[in-house]
Amino acid sequence: AHLTYQQINKNSLCGHLQLKAVAYALSCFEVNASMGKIVAAPTAGACGILPGCLLAVGEEKNKTEEELLSALATASGIGRIIAIHATLAGAQGGCQAECGSAAAMAAGALVQLQNGTPQMSFIAAGIALENIMGLVCDPVAGLVEIPCAKRNAGGVANAFLAADMALSGITNVIPFDEIVDAMSKVGKALPKSLKETSLGGLAATPTAIKIQKELFGSID
Repeated sequence: AHLTYQQINKNSLCGHLQLKAVAYALSCFEVNASMGKIVAAPTAGACGILPGCLLAVGEEKNKTEEELLSALATASGIGRIIAIHATLAGAQGGCQAECGSAAAMAAGALVQLQNGTPQMSFIAAGIALENIMGLVCDPVAGLVEIPCAKRNAGGVANAFLAADMALSGITNVIPFDEIVDAMSKVGKALPKSLKETSLGGLAATPTAIKIQKELFGSID
């Protein structure tokens, strides 16, 4: 994580805390990509977002273990709602269901860590989902690496922004439950080529097809 932070911190336009969270997220995702042991939070393809946010903020803001566990409880509650009323699977709802849900969970947890209200946590989660509504799942060569790793970094930035907006007093016109319902409908409307089949999006580009042939041979 330290090396990742040093690499992306050169001439950075982002702040130290967010970059540290991104570094942790990418490092967690690297463990996943190398077949290491991770926690699907809520999925393997989105595994870096929640821990990246919580670890960085926990360290920089000197949060206690109890405070971090409370934030995790908030995140799990948000994830549970999404799982029941929509989906957490890219194969069903696109990447909005994976990195989007993870960002929503992280945003709500960050608000909790910053002593925001439960209402603010749901507002933050809603903002995060709004920001990523409709994102497709298009893993190159069927592997959860490209573009998933960068979307984990983007999910961290999304979570930080959503949390800051909610904590500043910004509210949502559309309630969280309705945002989740909309995400579910959008996911169902996506064609199968954009739901983890690697038949569309970035996975269907000439370079992606070349990578797949190099790894697995002809795809015909």
